[in-house]
Amino acid sequence: MAGKASVIFWSLYYLKPSMIYWRVHRTVKGAAIGMIEKTGFSRVFFARPVPDPGVTPVPALSSRYHCEDIDLAAGRLQFLNDVLELPDSPSARTDAVANKPLLWQFHFGYHDYLLAMLAAQPTPALARDILTFLERWEETWPLHAVGARTSAWHPYVLSIRIESWVRLYTLLEEQDVMTTDHRRLLAQGIERMTRVLLRNLEKGTMANHLLRNIKALVFAGLFLDSATGAQARRVGTDLLERELREQVLDDGCHYERSPMYHVSMTNDVLDIAEAITLSGSTVSDVLAQTAASMVGFLERMRHPDGEIPFFNDATRSFFLHTDEVLERGKSLCREMEWDIPGEADPAAGKPARVSGLLTAETERSWLVFDAGNVGPDYQPGHTHCDTLSFEWSLDGRRFVTDTGVYHYRESQERTYARSTAAHNTVEIDGEEQSEVWKSFRVGRRAHIRHLSREQRDGVTILRGTHDGYARLGRGMLHERAVVIAGDAWVTVVDWLHGSQRHQYRSFLHFHPDVELQPATGRVDIKHADRSIVFLSAGPESLVTRNTEFYPAFGEKVQRSSIVLQNHALFPHTTAYVFLFEGANSPVSINEGDGSVSLRLPDGNNMRLASKY
Repeated sequence: MAGKASVIFWSLYYLKPSMIYWRVHRTVKGAAIGMIEKTGFSRVFFARPVPDPGVTPVPALSSRYHCEDIDLAAGRLQFLNDVLELPDSPSARTDAVANKPLLWQFHFGYHDYLLAMLAAQPTPALARDILTFLERWEETWPLHAVGARTSAWHPYVLSIRIESWVRLYTLLEEQDVMTTDHRRLLAQGIERMTRVLLRNLEKGTMANHLLRNIKALVFAGLFLDSATGAQARRVGTDLLERELREQVLDDGCHYERSPMYHVSMTNDVLDIAEAITLSGSTVSDVLAQTAASMVGFLERMRHPDGEIPFFNDATRSFFLHTDEVLERGKSLCREMEWDIPGEADPAAGKPARVSGLLTAETERSWLVFDAGNVGPDYQPGHTHCDTLSFEWSLDGRRFVTDTGVYHYRESQERTYARSTAAHNTVEIDGEEQSEVWKSFRVGRRAHIRHLSREQRDGVTILRGTHDGYARLGRGMLHERAVVIAGDAWVTVVDWLHGSQRHQYRSFLHFHPDVELQPATGRVDIKHADRSIVFLSAGPESLVTRNTEFYPAFGEKVQRSSIVLQNHALFPHTTAYVFLFEGANSPVSINEGDGSVSLRLPDGNNMRLASKY
């Protein structure tokens, strides 16, 4: 009970006062709406007619969405690898959708899949199917329906649906299938949704949700020739620059530090800039610079296969393709003459204003090391315990990976995916480095004390230190260095600071295509047609086991993992090495001062010491 009270306290401690106010406001408002729904008067309050606004269609944008297997005519929908066939009657449809996980319901309400389908197959027949679907949607999920605000009229869902309808209007007109009634259906629907969104901006959630709200307001403001449209554009424009300054870090990464959300937010920022330009308005300097910076970060933050690392809530996306977002971003930057900035020194600014995602590349390897904070302290909902974890591609293929995301529901899979044990980092005394709980909550969290990248004696050294375990004892810090000696070897050194005896476990997770063959005192690793030797330089026990890997939402496969475990007196130094050449470890630990001696490929020696 005391432990639960503690994590709740720390979860609330980091919230902004304005977030607490807006969350209380939302709770009270939701309770009032629930009472109105129970009385049966919701139709009186929420079904009032809206005017038939004039509209200015937004020209077609160059961004492209994708979707899973969907057959509108047959009523067959698939989101997150989960299929539903819609019943015919409105009541049965609402029941069927309500029985799906909330994230599935959200995707169903976005309607971005309609854009994806029409872009891939721009035919009058599909356009007519989409119009029929939208007519049935208006019939089945009106605002006054009981529980409508849980998913169908949730502000985040509304935001994506507003954009989708604005863009669908243009694409449907191109198919020459819209009647006056269809145009009124879309225009009035966008007007109504925009009015609801203006009264329910996610100021209590903030982060990517608020940025999505802003995008919807900008699109509605460009589309609607009405007082609602003017208000949406004014509010959206006023909030946009403030949130871009807040949400985009100095190195161009979105501040939630999830590569998957960075792809999505980059696409959103590019959409806003392109829509404003095509509608004849001027893109502000802040928007232009932010777009270019985000594109630059995305270009740097990709494995050789072109896809993102799986840090925090990240996995392979189905609705956006990383390569398409990047190429479109580079094309728009060239067209608009926006300079894409290069990579700056990661240690030049404060850790809170850089992603901390440090990369190193050789002829055979591409490695990314997570030496960043978990996310914005006031909104760490997509946080995983991946501080000082790393991912590694070898010979162009994934080698060491993080775990990914199976779904967002509170479950065994969600708990595991966020845990320290699911990442390539160190757990102490069975505790999480950040107190993740439920699906999106975090109590006390790891903060970065130091990060750096340096070149020395022909090797690359990526370093970071976090204080996530300071709650376990005075001076408890985890300091790590990843040393890449060309294509000869890669060594990971961990300095575990503190006092007294503690148990620690260090985890390593491999792509499912990688085979582990344990031998005495080592592990032989088969990766494609190459062999690598894994050696521990410390006194740990070594075991291999099968664990779960989530390469996409709803996908679960088995992979091989290594766990190193020991019970030691802190401060303590440990290390492990991957060898590509030779059979002898280049690493030795100096027991006296905890430093590490490294024998370099050129025959010289390097001493690597803790910074503490």
